[in-house]
Order: sequence, then structure tokens, then C-alpha cells
Amino acid sequence: MVAMLNKTIDTARLRTFVLLCAVIAIDKADQILLPAVYLEVCNEFGAGPAALGMATFWRGIVQSIVALAVGPLGGRYDRVKLIAMGCVFWSVASLFVGSATSMRTLVISRALNGVGIGLVIPLVYALVADLCPANLSGRAFGVLNFANNGGAALGGFLATQLADTDGAVAGWRLVFYSVAVVSCATAAVLLCFGRDVRPALTCATSPSARPPYPAADTAKQTV
Repeated sequence: MVAMLNKTIDTARLRTFVLLCAVIAIDKADQILLPAVYLEVCNEFGAGPAALGMATFWRGIVQSIVALAVGPLGGRYDRVKLIAMGCVFWSVASLFVGSATSMRTLVISRALNGVGIGLVIPLVYALVADLCPANLSGRAFGVLNFANNGGAALGGFLATQLADTDGAVAGWRLVFYSVAVVSCATAAVLLCFGRDVRPALTCATSPSARPPYPAADTAKQTV
């Protein structure tokens, strides 16, 4: 029975790790989309390089602020649910980018995209650190970085291939719509099959439920 339970736990950890790799790959693909389709965006809105710089600048600022604030949330709530929430948020923001009617609305939508990305990235790395034992952490983060770079390569390639296609919807808009749909689907799968490996969250939210600190135990034993 114990062996079966351990096998189930290991399977859940591996499944969650694979899903987190997918999340980080899609996240990086989403970040690379705007530079990849910038020529088409410029032609449609009559914008220059400064506009791309502003969109990237505000997304980075918002992402940095959210990343700082997400630490306390990750300590109190289920990280899998928070990551899925971030995926949905950046999915909606990508839909807004694809539906933008001016460069101003595109910049605002891209800044909102930073909320989802800032929420996801710190939690993904924190959760991967808890999923993997210390002797496998280097390999795990290597795979995660592979997924990150692979997402950037694939996202940039597909975006440039589709950006100038003609149809009912402009190719560059279709790129953002596609990533939004994939992001939502990934969030749903993560909610269904992902698992936060931390102990019961009551330990983080209820002072009476917290286990004693190791230092306190040592002090009591010494006394």
C-alpha cells in the first residue's frame, strides 16, 4: 500500500512538472509575439519603434511589480490555482491585444499581460523547487529552461510565418488569438491534473496550526 501511494505521489509530481514546463513555454511564446509581428502592427497603426518600446516597457514594469507582490499569495494559497489564474489573465490580455484598434489600446493591453506573466513565473519556479528532490533540482531547472527557450523559438517562428497571412482576420491578430486559446486550455488542464505538493495550507494561514520551528525544538531539547 505504501509503495502504491509513493508511486501515485511520484506520478502526480511528474505530471505537474510537465504541465509547468508547458506553462513556461507558452508564457515565453506569448512574450515573444509582439516583437515577431511588429512590422505588421506598425503597418496597421502607423507606429514606430518607440511604440514597441513603450509596450515592452510597461509590460515589464507591471510584471515586475506583480512578481514582487505574488510572494505572500504563494505562501497562503494553492500555487497551482494561482498559476492557472495567471494563465487565464494573460490569455484575456492577449485577446485584448489581438482586438486592439489603436496603438494606445495595444500598449494598455500589453501592460495588462504583464499581470498574468508576473503572477505565473515566480510561482512556477517555486513549485518546481518543491516538486523535485535536491539531487534532481539542477536537471529539473535545466528542463524548465529548455521549455522556456523552446517556447520562445516556436512562438517566434509561428508568429512570423502567420503574421502576414491574408484572411478574414489579420494574421498578426490570429497569432494572439491562438495563443490566448492555448493558454486557456493549458490553465484548464493544469487545474484538473496539477498538484501543489506543499503540506496543508492551514499551516500557512493558521498560527495555531503551524508546526514548531526546528530552532525552537532544538532550544527546548537543550533546556
